Amino acid sequence: MDVKFAPVMANAADFPEAIIRATPGFGFSDVGLLWQKLQLGQCTYTRNGRAAIAIAAQQLQYPNQTNTVLLPAYHCPALVEPFLWLGYRVRFYPVQADLSVDAAVFQRLLTADVSHCVVVQFFGFKQNANQLITLAHAAGKRVLEDCAHGLVDFVASLQQDDPRVSARICSINKVLPTIDGGLLYLRQRQSTQPGHCSWLEELKGIAFLLKIPQRLQRLRQRTKTRKPDRISTPEPTPGFKYFRPADLNSASFRHTKWILQCSDLAAIKTKRRANYHYLVTGLAGVAAGTCLYPVIADEAPYVLPFLLRDGSHFQQLRLKKIQVLRWEEMAPSGCDITEQYRSRLIQLPCHHKLTRADLDYIIQAMAGLTEL
Repeated sequence: MDVKFAPVMANAADFPEAIIRATPGFGFSDVGLLWQKLQLGQCTYTRNGRAAIAIAAQQLQYPNQTNTVLLPAYHCPALVEPFLWLGYRVRFYPVQADLSVDAAVFQRLLTADVSHCVVVQFFGFKQNANQLITLAHAAGKRVLEDCAHGLVDFVASLQQDDPRVSARICSINKVLPTIDGGLLYLRQRQSTQPGHCSWLEELKGIAFLLKIPQRLQRLRQRTKTRKPDRISTPEPTPGFKYFRPADLNSASFRHTKWILQCSDLAAIKTKRRANYHYLVTGLAGVAAGTCLYPVIADEAPYVLPFLLRDGSHFQQLRLKKIQVLRWEEMAPSGCDITEQYRSRLIQLPCHHKLTRADLDYIIQAMAGLTEL
């Protein structure tokens, strides 16, 4: 199918700089000499999660035949673009209100011409991913599991081989205070690995992590609209907003690996869960909407998904300097839930570096939302 993504509904440049960010900021306590000796098995470090998806899709692609991939209707373009670049045909399966998938509908879509299937664990929660994996594997499809939001559980899952899954990916920088990083698990590990950038680029990356260029930019105060200096990145490929083929050849920064190996993932999971539960309790009486998952299992949440009654409240929260996120650029798929969630399902920060004061500020801002 010809895939065209919906336009952005709200531009980040139109809002003030956030004081409560969606992901944790770096501090020197995030690195040290004590490595956690994480058992990453045959994982490959990649530049980012979408590069991991692209490498997996490339390695799993059937040569000299049409490859068709089944993707969730609720998605970010970064999930879809690598498959389009590789020439896959793309189809979407609908999601239900809690982002789980109707198993009977899903099974009917596993037609003979579908060769691959992507199962996503949204926001770090499993939904009914295991059921979908079983169905796709039984139908002879190559399964890629997208755990981009679930670094902690992704690492834990490496201890148990799952023959149903051909590849798994996750993003490091969605959970840890890094500026890049993805992990790719392939059952059949590729022979060549992405290379590291130059040491000059590594130093630039460290400087950006420490916000040195950003602080210098504020001091220079050349113009109000000038953006901070950034580390060099390849130009986007024409026709793609997020995907850059050059990322496939580049591993994450060396210091990203260091931060990951120095991170106590068990403690991070405990803190994220505590923050999540605190927010759920504080938001229980808020009139603006409801938490999508008021009760969670043993997952480490990436964010708290909250379903607004009025999508315009998103702008009010951004104006209060809270970096809430929202997936707006989904491709049309005929899924009613997806169309509703473009404007109404927001992602509230709950990361492990938020203080009690931060969480209270989020709760107060949510309680103060008014109809426009």
